[in-house]
Formats: sequence, C-alpha cells, structure tokens
Amino acid sequence: MYKEIWTIGRILQWTEQYFQSKEMDTPRLDGEVLLSHVLGKDRIYLYTHYDQPLIQEELDAFRPLVQERAKGHCVAAIIGEKDFMGLTFKVNDKVLIPRPDTETLIEHVLGTYQKDSNIRILDVCTGPGTILLSLLHYLPNACGMGIEISTDALSLAKVNSERFNLNDRVQLLESDMFSALDGKNEQFDLIVSNPPYIRT
Repeated sequence: MYKEIWTIGRILQWTEQYFQSKEMDTPRLDGEVLLSHVLGKDRIYLYTHYDQPLIQEELDAFRPLVQERAKGHCVAAIIGEKDFMGLTFKVNDKVLIPRPDTETLIEHVLGTYQKDSNIRILDVCTGPGTILLSLLHYLPNACGMGIEISTDALSLAKVNSERFNLNDRVQLLESDMFSALDGKNEQFDLIVSNPPYIRT
C-alpha cells in the first residue's frame, strides 16, 4: 500500500496554505518556527534539507503545534521561547511575549550609557525579565531590580536570570507597581517599563 511521504518542503507549503486560510499574519514564518522547534534545528536547516522526509514521530509532534497556532495561540508561547536582542528568553502563555518594538527601548538605553557604566536599573512590570535582563547582559557592570505583580511572570524572569548567569546582579520582587518599595530608600539611575497595555 502506498504511504504518503511528507518532506520538509511539502509540510511547510501545506502549513503556509493552512495558516493563510486562517488569516494568520505570518503563515510561512510561523510554520518554519514550529517545524524548526520539532526538529531541533535552526530555520536555515529547513531550506538546506527541503527534500528530507519527515518520520511519523516528527509529524505527530508537529500536528498539535499547528492546531494550537490555528486557535490563535502565539508561536513563542507554543514553543516556550522567544528571541529578543540576541538572547533566547523562556516564555509561556502567562506572560506578554516581547515584541521587536521593545528592542528600540533597549537600543536607546545602550546608546545613552557607556558599556562599562556602573548603573542601577529598575524595571517596572518586568514580565519574563526581557528589558532588564537584556540591559544587564549588554551592560556588564550594571545591576538592577525587576518588580512584577504576576507570580507566574516572576518565576519565568528567575528562570531567564539563571539562564543568562545574571543572578548576582539582579533582584526580582513580587510587587503591585511600586508597593514593594514603600518605605525603602531605594535609588536607581534608570527606570524602564513596558507595562501590559493590550487587553488580550
């Protein structure tokens, strides 16, 4: 009996068409990111191995991810990671996924301070730590504090802090805006924030 063969190229074409029918903004990219995740390869691998047949286990792993994306779930939340400022952050559906627009904030700060600046940074509504940890990564003499009301987001920020070896330079506190700082004589050279402003 003839068994249908799904190559990398064919599954990407099918997925792109499927996502287009669901009116996804980036149907090709979404399919590539999901398949790269399943295969444990970078996206360039997909194009250098376009004719490679997929095994049943890979197809079985890919299918539910496509279904989740078709339901409107963010690709980054589905795969649990998001690249931002050259770093790969752990994310999930409990946090806002960092957007490329936020990189302009990081770039502005990095353009304002010298790389060896010994500054103290406060990040309000830190989420998974995207802004604060990126700044600490690129400013190796800086230290900082992230405050966040969501315990789920804060736990991810701690995971990311460990991932980037920044635990000795960062303090993460559960706080409703500035409440954890009430009565404390905390001082910062820089306060940054990209609070949630989209209801969904």
